[in-house]
Amino acid sequence: MENMKEELIKLAEKIKDEELRKKVIELLKDPKLTNKYFKNYKPEDWEKAASVFSVGGPLGLGAVERDVLHHTITLTEIVIKVADVIEKKFGIPLDKDSLIAASLLHDFAKLFEFKRDEKGELEHTGVMLDHTILGTAELYKRNFPEKVIHIVASHYGESGPTPPRNFEALIFHYLDSMLSLVEYFFYAKMQQAVAEQMPTEKMIVIPEEELKKLLEQKMVSDEKKERKK
Repeated sequence: MENMKEELIKLAEKIKDEELRKKVIELLKDPKLTNKYFKNYKPEDWEKAASVFSVGGPLGLGAVERDVLHHTITLTEIVIKVADVIEKKFGIPLDKDSLIAASLLHDFAKLFEFKRDEKGELEHTGVMLDHTILGTAELYKRNFPEKVIHIVASHYGESGPTPPRNFEALIFHYLDSMLSLVEYFFYAKMQQAVAEQMPTEKMIVIPEEELKKLLEQKMVSDEKKERKK
């Protein structure tokens, strides 16, 4: 897991703007809320950080836990690759520094939103601000560029209080949503969170047999990684 934390920093080092790169790395290494009224909320360790989420509509099958660190790394890698493809295929110049910074920081406030109790169970900290609002406020307080703040503030999408208003924010929102769907059904199967009233065979995304195959492949892959350590 320590290697995964190092991956965050390696991804941040891809930011070309020196000042922005330093700001991002500082916050990743030492996540803090600078408002004096919020200092009683202590951040969960990156390696333990998780959040509860669900998918609405006919695909909503109950709440599941998401690994915040894994989500952040995966999404950042996806964003970089998609941005490269869009620039190459369409000739559209994208602000990749802002995209990388926002990808790494869009969910950092979840470290203050959920924590593990003594039994390792996930519980809400009691903070009264949603992670998007809390994270946006902290980035504003730390003088992050407006574009980075906007991408973070608008990652919920058009139905959120701050809709995406530039191409980078729009791309980021849809990639985050896409990954969330993948994670949702993956974690739901792992955690046996699928509701009985919604049989697996009625899912329109991945049939049960395919999910089992994917999970078996992941277990084999994880075992190989452990042997190499």
